[in-house]
Amino acid sequence: MSVMRHCLIILLQAGLVLWSGRAFAEAQCVTAAVNVAVSPARAWAILSDLSVAHLYVPGLTRTEIVSANRLGLGAHRRVYQGGDDYLEETVIEWREGSGFTITLHEGEEVMAPFNRAEFSYSIEPAPAGDTAVELAMIARMPWGRFGETLGRWFITPVVESNLVEVAAGLKHFYETGLPATDEDRERLAAQVQSAIGGKGCEVFSQGKLR
Repeated sequence: MSVMRHCLIILLQAGLVLWSGRAFAEAQCVTAAVNVAVSPARAWAILSDLSVAHLYVPGLTRTEIVSANRLGLGAHRRVYQGGDDYLEETVIEWREGSGFTITLHEGEEVMAPFNRAEFSYSIEPAPAGDTAVELAMIARMPWGRFGETLGRWFITPVVESNLVEVAAGLKHFYETGLPATDEDRERLAAQVQSAIGGKGCEVFSQGKLR
């Protein structure tokens, strides 16, 4: 290896260490909101049934409740993505009648590649007796500033697109009672408003490590 190449590798490694020197990247939050033509009481009855996620979330094939309690704080489910491949979700905050927050994990570890990954569902009354639904996901990458930049450039846009699909599928399922298809999600996506940040992010304790 030439002396010049060796020096360049050392400089690159040193730069990454300095750039990622902060212990944690800043958490990034994405939201998606949609109005659903059902009453808040009906919306809550569906939302609080933790066994139906696969009927509107793209890519999921089934949902299994694995905790003794089927709702409330500590309720724990597995969402399957085909075969035996699943992600675990556990309720860490329960807001009776208005929503809940889950942490996404694989065993004792946070869902890769994050060191924090939480998802929130919130509902509130909307005009004409409808319900406003807001979904929010907060995630924090490892590797300090490097991870933060990586997340902002590559991960956050994917999360935002996925939230739009989930919200569109949710709208279809809540209003019809039928499982959402990719065609349903595509048809309703224009009715979903998404943002980096947003009101839904207020449910997370941004400055606190979980």
